[in-house]
Parts: sequence; C-alpha cells; structure tokens
Amino acid sequence: MDISKNIAELRKAKGLTQEQLAQAVNVSSQAVSKWETGASLPDVQTLPLIASAFGVSIDYLYKGKDLVYDDINEKIFRKIAENPQMSEESYREALQVFAAAHHGIFRGRWVKDSFESPCPNHISNKGGLSLLWSKGFGALVTKDFFREVDHTTVRFAVPLLEALSDPLRLKIVLAVISMSEISIYELAERLSVEESVLEEPLEFLIQRKIVFEEISKHKALGRTYKINDMYHSGLCILIAVLETTREGETNGISCCMGYGDYPVNI
Repeated sequence: MDISKNIAELRKAKGLTQEQLAQAVNVSSQAVSKWETGASLPDVQTLPLIASAFGVSIDYLYKGKDLVYDDINEKIFRKIAENPQMSEESYREALQVFAAAHHGIFRGRWVKDSFESPCPNHISNKGGLSLLWSKGFGALVTKDFFREVDHTTVRFAVPLLEALSDPLRLKIVLAVISMSEISIYELAERLSVEESVLEEPLEFLIQRKIVFEEISKHKALGRTYKINDMYHSGLCILIAVLETTREGETNGISCCMGYGDYPVNI
C-alpha cells in the first residue's frame, strides 16, 4: 500500500532510523519495519502520532499529498536536501529553484528546464531588481533592503572599497580568493610580477585586515595569504555582480530605478 512507501520515504527524509521513529510513536522498531514492508498497518490510535512526527496530515500518509503546512519552503528544502550537503549538485539544484522564482517575477519563459541564454537576465522596477546568470550566480534585492543601510555599513565598506580601488591590490585579492592558501611565489607567478612588487600592496591589505599573512606548515611555501573570513563572502558577491554586469551587455546592465530610490541613512 502507499502508506508503507510513504512512511518509509518520510522517515528517510527526516533522517530518522526505524528505532527513532518507533520511540517517537511509542511502538517497537519491529512494528515500524512491518509498516514499511506492508506486513501490517498502523492502528487508528497510532496514525495521528505518526502524522505529527512527520508534520503531515493523516491523508498524506495514505495519499502522499496534502501537506498540513502546504509550505513551498519545506518542499524546496526536501528537494535540495536530497543532494549531499554543500555539494555541486545541491548548489545547482538551488540555482534552478532560484531561476524559477526569478522568471516568475516577470512571468518569463523557462525553456526546457534550462536558462534561456548564457547572459544574465536582469529585471528592475519599482519593487527591486533581480539578477540571474547561467554561469552560476543569482541575486534578488528589494528597495526595502537599502532603506536599512546606515552609517555602520558605510564604515565597514570604506576600507574594503579603498583597498579595491588599486588595480594591483584588486588582482591580489582575486588571486587569494581563488586559492585556500597561496604563497608569495604563486602570487608572483600568477600575476606575472616580481615578488618585490607585491610587498607594498600586500602590506596595505594586511594592515586593513582584508588579507592575513601566515607561515605555512609546508616550509617550501614560506609566507602564505588568505582572505579575512569577514570579507570573503562580500568580495565574492561583489566580484560576481561586476563580472555579471560586464558580460551582460556592452555597456553593462543599468538599473532603471531613479535617483533617491536607494536612500542611505548617514
């Protein structure tokens, strides 16, 4: 019966063993095993306990539908969680979910379960902007988000933006981001410059705690560098946005929101 299959699938989706489910509903693990093989069925008193343990209706146990919470977030979570945690597959699945939401904003076409083009799709109106790129980047930003930006964020951003204003410092940051640990030799080779040329810009980045310098456990590497975790995600997103807008159109992608739409409380 469907109930046998549904109980087994719900248990696995919740990450429970047969013993754990048995304890939750006050039966033996052998009883759970029999339910899942179809050798027996839960009694009337136990059905509500099973449904409650899984957060579904009793109808769902029988029919495999009509969730009590009818929550798309839970459905999306289950779909993506089928993949290994933080795996390439899970990120790809999440990007496809994002793509469906992105296209739903303006009722666009979703062609053959894939992106319409390799170029970013950009939507901008009085509600906010949405950016999706098949290369693997997406963002949804509303105007309300920027109303919460204040002087604290400005103070946080200034040292970072100042550091990135110099081309060589920016190249160093990009090179360091691309490696979990990069040595001074690797930096010089990747940027095609002498090591001495890197000393001053590296010192600038280190003083502002954007880049950390360490002595590698591997003696051959000598000094190595990594990005401060506090800045790492922000840098990745900033560069992704810049790369996306640059490749989207010859003149970039403009936002049609007018002056004053992004008020900053300073």
